[in-house]
Amino acid sequence: MHRRSLWKQIPWLWVSVLTLILFACAAFLSTLAAATIQRLPFSSHLLPGEQIWRQGVPAFLFGTNDTYEWSPYNIETQPAIQDALRTAGFPLVRSFFRDGGDDASLEQRIRTIENIGAHCLGVITSIFDVPYAEHLVRYLGKRCLMYEFGNEPDYEGIAADVYLRQWNRVIPLLRGINPHAMFIGPTLSDANLSYLQTFLTGTERSKVLPDAISFHWYPCYRQSEAACLQKVSTVAQETQEVRALVESILGRDLPVGITEWNFDPSNPPPDYGDTSEFISRFTFQALRFMMQVGVSFACQFDAASFAGYGHLDMFDQQGRPKMQYYAIKSVIEQYRPYV
Repeated sequence: MHRRSLWKQIPWLWVSVLTLILFACAAFLSTLAAATIQRLPFSSHLLPGEQIWRQGVPAFLFGTNDTYEWSPYNIETQPAIQDALRTAGFPLVRSFFRDGGDDASLEQRIRTIENIGAHCLGVITSIFDVPYAEHLVRYLGKRCLMYEFGNEPDYEGIAADVYLRQWNRVIPLLRGINPHAMFIGPTLSDANLSYLQTFLTGTERSKVLPDAISFHWYPCYRQSEAACLQKVSTVAQETQEVRALVESILGRDLPVGITEWNFDPSNPPPDYGDTSEFISRFTFQALRFMMQVGVSFACQFDAASFAGYGHLDMFDQQGRPKMQYYAIKSVIEQYRPYV
């Protein structure tokens, strides 16, 4: 049975708008390629399965999220969405493996990533349920070789010294189960340098060092559209500060990732996020600044889980791609060395 093409479901007016946006994208990418702004080098350490694309850009810069599902119509239940992400070439999917989930739910999440043809970045959602974390890493085995330990512990009220204590206790156990996996922390809700300093100082002392550092970036909470676009460059400043702190404490470079990013974390976010012109411009500029300051991996939030009542998703509830999908797809086409 033939699946209907998504293009046949999109009105001609939408196609016209899409064409204009893609022309704007092409112009933007030409400017980016010719830009003389000084770049910071990317980390020399690659994550498992990561490739280096054109102009030295790491492939995992173009990831997305599979967060908790708030609608039955989501990335895990809709093969058409998985096919679209595979066609676009998204190489990394960050997935929330809910604490205490049964093996069927684990299997559904990892198969979703495999169907997309992407690599797995798993979120160990509870840093306190050690037996389940051990089961998760053992169950997934070589199918998932990257894990974040917890999610936004600073936002969840977990003190830095408590997080550090759990990290020092649990990560050696998980590395014993899968010595090929990389473990990433502290997955902060923003570039919380005080929290990060405690974590880095403590891991340098314990020698249970992270394989990479991650934080989240949502610059436009309760901001106007104009103010939001002026704040896109903050991703560069925050990344520079994080990378400098890592090197000053550990004495060496580590990959730094932004494992959730979008314009506003509100639920729902402001309406301007649904306009094609804004979200395309925001997305292009965000990726540009990430490249310039050497972000090693990044995951747009999110693919299709009805996040922010669907306003943060790259696909609508009918499975149609939205403009942020097309924006990232076009940048992937610019840098991926093959089709």
